Amino acid sequence: MTTVLDTTSVPGVRLLYRLAVLLAAVSAAFCIFFCVVLAIHYHGLLSSNSAMTDISTEVLPSSNSSYRKPAEDSFNRLPTDYQSFLALRQALAQNRQDEALKTQIRQLDLELRTGYFHRRSVMHSAAFFLFASSILFFAAVRTISVLKRQIPDPLALRRPTEKKAPLGFAVVISWLMLCAGLFLGLLLVPPLQMEQMFLDKLVAEADSAPPMAISGVGSGVALAVMPVEPIQLTEEILMKNWVSFRNFDGNGIGFSDDPPIHWDGTTGENIIWQSEVPMSGNSSPVIWENKLFLTGADEETQKIFCYDREDGKLLWEANATRTEAKVKADAISEDTGFAAPTPVTDGWHVYAMFANGELVAVDYTGKLVWRKSFGIPDNSYGFASSPALYFDRLIVQFDDGDGTEGNSKLVALDLHTGNIIWETPREDVHSSWASPMVKKIGDAYQIITCANPFVIAYNPEDGQEIWRCKCLSGGDVGPSPVSLGNVVFIANESPRNAAIDATGSGDVTATHILWTGANATPDTSSPLATGAYFLTISSGGYMTGYDPKAVNPANKRARYWELEVGDLSNFYSSPLRVGTYVYAFDKTTENPRAFVIDLSKVTVGDDGMLTGESVAAMILAENPMPEPVVTSPAVLNDRLYIRGLKTLYCIGKR
Repeated sequence: MTTVLDTTSVPGVRLLYRLAVLLAAVSAAFCIFFCVVLAIHYHGLLSSNSAMTDISTEVLPSSNSSYRKPAEDSFNRLPTDYQSFLALRQALAQNRQDEALKTQIRQLDLELRTGYFHRRSVMHSAAFFLFASSILFFAAVRTISVLKRQIPDPLALRRPTEKKAPLGFAVVISWLMLCAGLFLGLLLVPPLQMEQMFLDKLVAEADSAPPMAISGVGSGVALAVMPVEPIQLTEEILMKNWVSFRNFDGNGIGFSDDPPIHWDGTTGENIIWQSEVPMSGNSSPVIWENKLFLTGADEETQKIFCYDREDGKLLWEANATRTEAKVKADAISEDTGFAAPTPVTDGWHVYAMFANGELVAVDYTGKLVWRKSFGIPDNSYGFASSPALYFDRLIVQFDDGDGTEGNSKLVALDLHTGNIIWETPREDVHSSWASPMVKKIGDAYQIITCANPFVIAYNPEDGQEIWRCKCLSGGDVGPSPVSLGNVVFIANESPRNAAIDATGSGDVTATHILWTGANATPDTSSPLATGAYFLTISSGGYMTGYDPKAVNPANKRARYWELEVGDLSNFYSSPLRVGTYVYAFDKTTENPRAFVIDLSKVTVGDDGMLTGESVAAMILAENPMPEPVVTSPAVLNDRLYIRGLKTLYCIGKR
């Protein structure tokens, strides 16, 4: 049978036919090309960075509910979900001072983000051109089918024939099925074998490499794949930051090669920066790498603040308010306030407790992760006990009332979920301001707690009581304990300061008190320990150094020396020791100062008291401060960080 093309006399129809055939072929080729482009960019197969071929979805452990689950498909995987990126972050957690590693992370982050947005842009463009090519293809096929349509033969119409489907229809349907199959097949199939082979190569390199081995991320060289988990905290990592009240072990000891000695907060001398704190609070600063955290609260609102440690810029504030749990202002002492507990940070979250018994965890963007309510505590002056960090868990000492109601307890919570790991009742103890402290005694850790009338040690693994010593009184206990070796030193206004051998078990009151002392007994400031002396500083400004090597065997009293720090000074803040220097900030309103005391200048006579030359030499500096200070300082990288009444200060040598 003849076709329209064979019988038409319209000029240019044959040329139109040839153009339609050419257009159909070209548009079909483009359809196939753009399908392949979509598939390649969907799987990231052309990325120049090896990190983009990381397809594992096991980025975070399933138990860590505080983080989003990465997308199953490569196209929707965020740059920060890739194992290569998180492996570098985990490596940095082991060595926070590695500048080369920080540069690698920044470069990899830039490449991942650039690749992520480039792939999405290419896929959007490819999808548009695929749609346009498909329209052109179907238009060309339609033109061809019209021009090649057969003209019926009048004689043939009289003969019965078997009906057949139009050839053009069959071609179009076949093409649609082929194109759809190719598109869906390339886009939805599992990762290609070459990609899996690349991952196998990475895993093999990881198995043969050192635990934290990393090579050439920015240059596209293979990266040793490492299990991406929350940072595995070690004592070494924790000591490189300032993670809790008086740091991880609660001893108030910082490390610095060149700490500041002289500054003037009123003129700005050696003040690197100062930043306003939006809300009042008596919590002390904590630091993880380049972020510094504080809390603030009033009767209506509770907040966590994050500052840039380098320039003091307020990065964000997180609202942690729970409106149904409020404490009235008349139930809180002005000396305590609504945000007295110092927060804790672990490189992933910030954990903060407030006067209403609310414990909240937020991530490093300020997003709430979990919340735990202990109930409003019954405390004469308000709640001030800071949480402590024990590697994978948070320790909370919640002493409530006078100990007769049975509400006091010590609790360990999972850092990432807030779930209770163990909970131990604390019987026969009064409410306390003191914070629990994690101490290494021998080869094991103990949690040391202070509350009238007992010092009690617990096993941080299961919460079981190890020993207790009845050596406290005087109502609420303020100072927290320190340790040196296997000796725990506690200080309080009454009955007296005491050193306890922490290797015992059970009730050790009669057997393990090594010595006592009744000078410079503080009501709030926690003590210090050095290799030579145990130090206390009283509210009235007297520092006492107890010599544990000179103990009277008759009454177990340690010999001591005494130093008056400042004139009419008043100490509430706990002192900090950096090497031989002790930093003490007072809270007087008329002439607030920060004192730097050099313990290397200590010389004592035969009677154990300081010599005149020693007294004159020990106080190196009396540095003016613009406002009273009741919080305790932190130190990192030769800089001091201290919170005043309304301002946060960074002090260092300019």
